[in-house]
Amino acid sequence: MDTFGLAVSTMSGTQLSIEMRLSWYAAILLGVITAVTGGLLRDVLCQVEPVLLHRETIGTSSLVGASAFIALHQLGVAQNLAAVIGGFLVIATRIISIQFDLNLPKFTK
Repeated sequence: MDTFGLAVSTMSGTQLSIEMRLSWYAAILLGVITAVTGGLLRDVLCQVEPVLLHRETIGTSSLVGASAFIALHQLGVAQNLAAVIGGFLVIATRIISIQFDLNLPKFTK
């Protein structure tokens, strides 16, 4: 369910940015920020360790979906269809990263 929430948050933040006529890079950035901070706030309010701290693919999945949404929007695809495809890519990226235990490299001191 967390992955579906991530997809919805990413697409809603990106779509709102487009409707407010922001630039494409601002729309992508705000879509990612909306999704990541939404999940972080949920975890803090539920008093559990934030998923963001042990599964780094959240931001990457949001970035992939928001970028796809913006690319499709720029190509003239209907907004609803672009949002569905972008949301699907968020879900697919997240499922693949969990299934194959793919994580971004961690920085060490």
